[in-house]
Amino acid sequence: MVKFIAIACLTVLSLFGGVIQEDEQFKTAVASMGSDTKLVLMLYTTDECPECAYMKQKVFHEKGVEAYLYRHFVIIEKNVHKSKLPEGYDFFGIPTMFFIDKTGRKKETIVGSKRPQPFLSELHRIRGLQ
Repeated sequence: MVKFIAIACLTVLSLFGGVIQEDEQFKTAVASMGSDTKLVLMLYTTDECPECAYMKQKVFHEKGVEAYLYRHFVIIEKNVHKSKLPEGYDFFGIPTMFFIDKTGRKKETIVGSKRPQPFLSELHRIRGLQ
């Protein structure tokens, strides 16, 4: 019986992964979705990162990308030097983009910048993982 309870607890913990559900930005993003089936795009960045600036200022605002991005994703940004980063969301380069469902399950990770069309293709592929 104890073994069964331990396995059940581990299963529940794996479904909800880490403490992202306790992150205020994540909670606000999920609340803003209502019943929509959007994903959270959590962007790790710094003030000094030119590739981060390129993604935020150019790629995210490219006509086709912007429309798709805001229709299917809610973006939250974490400055890796200033923000408290959630456990389980480690990075080795910036920008790093984590795609997370409402329950806190990480669906995909992209490291580095991309040009608009390849990024849009990635968004379509990631959206299909839901």
